[in-house]
Amino acid sequence: MTRRQLAIASILLLAIAAIIFMPLRMIVSSDAMSARKVEGIIWDGSIRDLKVGRLPIGDVNARLHFLPLLLARAEISFSRGDAPFAPGLSGSIVRRFGGFSVDGVTATLPVADIFTPLPADNIQLQDFSVRFIAGQCADAGGSVRLTFASGVPGYELANGLLGTPRCASRQLLIPLVSQSAMERVDIRLAADGGYSAAISLAGDRSEQAQSLILAGFRPVAGGYRMVRRGRF
Repeated sequence: MTRRQLAIASILLLAIAAIIFMPLRMIVSSDAMSARKVEGIIWDGSIRDLKVGRLPIGDVNARLHFLPLLLARAEISFSRGDAPFAPGLSGSIVRRFGGFSVDGVTATLPVADIFTPLPADNIQLQDFSVRFIAGQCADAGGSVRLTFASGVPGYELANGLLGTPRCASRQLLIPLVSQSAMERVDIRLAADGGYSAAISLAGDRSEQAQSLILAGFRPVAGGYRMVRRGRF
């Protein structure tokens, strides 16, 4: 083997070793995600106190799949075993040329800070999926339930708000409706992480009118409405 061939072989071996032993934090780190601690390599690692924007995910295991790389896709799967105060989580994130997708996510996540003043507790995702191509929502599926910690006077929220995700006006739309259909939350999420949550309360709310207005609701035909916007 010539000196040139030896140098090329050494560079290739170093490159392969760098990929094989690449720390997981190299692909997890981004402006959209933060974590208290990231351990392990990309093929088998763990993340402590993961947050996606303002949404707390908690402790998860993560790994990059090899075969999708051959198809120019980077697929990272997340999982977590059932445990007290840390309900199970499973699913994957796939990045490809021109877009990304979130596939088959089943999880229960705390959302109280995001939906204030609506006394929301958790959002439950069941086989939730969404795919964005060129910044536009291409398809979505699964089911979503927004739950509440306890009974709320004046609201019919014992069974939470239920909805099926779909694409609308290039964004992900999650229309959540209570069992009585008197309470509704329409969540819209764009590919860049911007979101809006339109909270609508129908019917006679005269007993709660003052507190609703102080909380940020405004009277509309047939009830009260509030829109909150932000970024995950």
